[in-house]
Amino acid sequence: MIDLRLVRHFARQLARGKRFWGMAALSSVAGFIAWISSIAESDENIAEIYHMVTATAGGATISIAFLVIGAATLRDERDAGTLPFIFMKPIPRWRWAASAWAAAALVSFAVGVVGWIVGFLAMGIMTGSWGLAIPALGLYAAAAIGYTAVFVPLGYLFTRAVLVGLAYVFVWEGIITTFVTGLSASSVWRTVMSIYADITVLPEDALDTLGPVAPGVGGGVLKLVGTVLVGVTALTWALRKRDAL
Repeated sequence: MIDLRLVRHFARQLARGKRFWGMAALSSVAGFIAWISSIAESDENIAEIYHMVTATAGGATISIAFLVIGAATLRDERDAGTLPFIFMKPIPRWRWAASAWAAAALVSFAVGVVGWIVGFLAMGIMTGSWGLAIPALGLYAAAAIGYTAVFVPLGYLFTRAVLVGLAYVFVWEGIITTFVTGLSASSVWRTVMSIYADITVLPEDALDTLGPVAPGVGGGVLKLVGTVLVGVTALTWALRKRDAL
């Protein structure tokens, strides 16, 4: 389905430079917040603090980090004028789209792992238990898959893709899907949190971030698959439309 040469090319472009480490630092913010907030707390309270910070601050920081990575995947090539030369390769456009998404998802996950390590170390040091933060690795992986399926097409379709992506994160996910319950399933963060809630025990405050979305790995994975299919299809259409111009 994907072209490994393209995946390597895009991943190398995304994984080098200040942007990668800047977004890695951003994704680490939630871990540091959990660490500082856990000082002088009991182990039970520390677990609740970690899950709540992950569900709130973690969602905000990694969504922005993944937005920057995803939007840059094809935008960097387009702005540098190198995209037409890469397009000369005889590769179907749907494979182009799938490869761009796969590269962005891999690099975004790497960014997320850096942030997760901070939380993992914080919880291990503060509680002496190294298993508390492990389920969050699955949360970050799912978020990388879902968010890049949205943000890679945005990066190609819109000149100001980051602004459009921020509107999705803060206006659509943060406000609209909170108050319009029928649209809650369209939130990537609620989808990945539904997976997280099914593989670990969350406090009530963290569960409230799901809204009407029910916890469940199966349902969450199916929604992610649908998100990826829609995102790759939209990007394929955009690439083919470019060919017709």
